[in-house]
Amino acid sequence: MLQNISDFAGQPLTVLEKVYDSEYTTAFGNRAIANLLYNYERLYSDPEEALRVYTRQCSIGVSARDLGMMGATLANQGVNPVTGKRVMPAEHVPELLAVMATAGFYDESGIWMYKAGLPAKTGVGGGIVAVVPGRFAIAAFSPRLNEAGNSVRSMKAIQDIAAELGVGVFGPNPE
Repeated sequence: MLQNISDFAGQPLTVLEKVYDSEYTTAFGNRAIANLLYNYERLYSDPEEALRVYTRQCSIGVSARDLGMMGATLANQGVNPVTGKRVMPAEHVPELLAVMATAGFYDESGIWMYKAGLPAKTGVGGGIVAVVPGRFAIAAFSPRLNEAGNSVRSMKAIQDIAAELGVGVFGPNPE
């Protein structure tokens, strides 16, 4: 998984072990979800192992540039535009972008799509990557989060850029 995510970024990435340790020891909600999924035969591995893998991938350190390159790889149909490496099959990119559009902001996904009109993924560290399919990506980083856990400044910056460029699927929609 680390190699795949590094391929998206176009450079080697590392797991931030202190972040992983902290997140794993306090992952009570995710642990409960994993156990419920396992109980209902919707998780096909040991729940604790699934939780470890999920938490490790969530603890990979990335910069705003890395996020931008990951998004650009999706915008380029799964091929990293700098390295030229195919990271994922082109036929799977639309499905991934649809998931980003409908769930990338968790409870605020619908509001985000209305305001910015771009598939995007937010992270609890304050980073956000948005994709303009077939064209480019926009990434931003700012750690202050709103009540839903999304970066206030990153959201505003990407919304403003999308509006200025007229790239949102619903047209320019400034605040």
